[in-house]
Amino acid sequence: MNRFERLQPVEPDVTDPAAPLDVTRLLTTITDNLVGMIYRCRIDAIWTMEYVSEGCHKLTGYRPDELVFNNRVSYDQMTLPEDREHVGRTIRAALAVNEAFDVEYRIRRADGQIRWVLERGVGLHDQRGHLSWIEGFIQDISERMAANEALHEAVRRYRSIFEHATEGIFQTTPEGRYLNANPALARIYGHASPGELVAHLHDIQRQLYVLPERRAEFVRLMQTHGVVRNFESQVYRRDGHIIWISENARAVRDADGSVQFFEGTVVDITERKQHEAVLEHQASHDSLTGLPNRSLLRDRIEQAIVKAQRDNHLVAVVFVDLDHFKLINDSLGHHVGDRLLLEVADRLIACVRSHDSVARQGGDEFVLVLTELHEENEILAIVSRLLEIISRPWMDEGQEYGLSCSVGISCYPQDGGDPDALLRCADAAMYKAKESGRSTYHFYTPELNLAISERLELENSLRHALEREEFRVYYQPRIDVASGRIIGAEALIRWDCPARASSRPTASSRSPRKPG
Repeated sequence: MNRFERLQPVEPDVTDPAAPLDVTRLLTTITDNLVGMIYRCRIDAIWTMEYVSEGCHKLTGYRPDELVFNNRVSYDQMTLPEDREHVGRTIRAALAVNEAFDVEYRIRRADGQIRWVLERGVGLHDQRGHLSWIEGFIQDISERMAANEALHEAVRRYRSIFEHATEGIFQTTPEGRYLNANPALARIYGHASPGELVAHLHDIQRQLYVLPERRAEFVRLMQTHGVVRNFESQVYRRDGHIIWISENARAVRDADGSVQFFEGTVVDITERKQHEAVLEHQASHDSLTGLPNRSLLRDRIEQAIVKAQRDNHLVAVVFVDLDHFKLINDSLGHHVGDRLLLEVADRLIACVRSHDSVARQGGDEFVLVLTELHEENEILAIVSRLLEIISRPWMDEGQEYGLSCSVGISCYPQDGGDPDALLRCADAAMYKAKESGRSTYHFYTPELNLAISERLELENSLRHALEREEFRVYYQPRIDVASGRIIGAEALIRWDCPARASSRPTASSRSPRKPG
């Protein structure tokens, strides 16, 4: 009979309430029902078991009698070889200082399964004071260890994502201090490491954002909605360079709803912003000269009108057309014509003030928008300078060319209240200047409307004259006066237009006002 069998209690008479408490039975019941194994083992090379509780079978797959005194297997053999040294070292270190121990390790059950166990124990001394036994408790912690491993794996995956993400990841306090940042965010902001970033940026609003009010807006959105999406701002890098970022973030709250911190991601969108700026510039500027094109010109005139209404100022729209540009372009080539247009653009820019605008209407036509004017004399001063600068000779690859231009001027508010009206009037005045001998200017007058209408009517009638067969061909001979012989003929085309059978009287126009 082994020791385990000797410890089996005798069943007491539980029907007698006066029966004395059977302590042995009580302890046996407790030990047998514990989820785990109570044991007593010798302190020897293989930790020989002298007693194990009934929980042994569920824990190890062996019956208690198979473990006691190593009848079938020693408990030490069940411990995985790679864990034995750690277990022995931990237990002996605790025994050496007369302390309890606890140690986690793996065992191989009788059915071959690997299970994690937690062992807790304390050393016992014999009558002579020698450390001879260990008594303790061993329980299965496999489920807990699996859960811990899953948690650790999740943490490892998160840490890997955090460390290797291409997007910046951050945690900040609502007051504007960084709590945590990943390497990508450090790189975006130009710092050597996340630690350096956290140490340096202790006031995000003032140190990071180019416009501090953007941080205030970020915080307001977080407090109101708890999230921000695609929040774009300009920020300073560590070296002072300015970049564009886009943020997505959320507020993390505690149980009572108070915001603990903000967490989110940051993407550097500087390249995208630069590309958008290039596209926007291309859409609103002339590809050759870089000047505002027709679309942006209208916007500049509208802005000038709004400001003039507010400040009670004048606005002048100055239409500039180069004289004989087509001759240069056709005879010398477009490459020379392009260089001439670039030269003219530079000269026009030199004529205006910082708050004025120069645009290219198309071809050889330019438009100046003069703002913050109080009287016409200011317009005349700029236009006179313009005519003088444009008329200076132009040297191109050793060849000198003479230049001139015709200028038409309209003014807000007397000549129109919108961009289209002012451009139309300035264009009409420019044509009047060309009729006046070129290299001059002309202010718009109401009488020019009749001339414009007549020219449009004439152009429209000419378009339909051929299909209506209104052209007639007449021949007349060329005669040699000395001999009286016919030496040739001339062909003349006359337009027989019924609608213009009787010519209309033309309206007189106001004389061009020139600087005295």
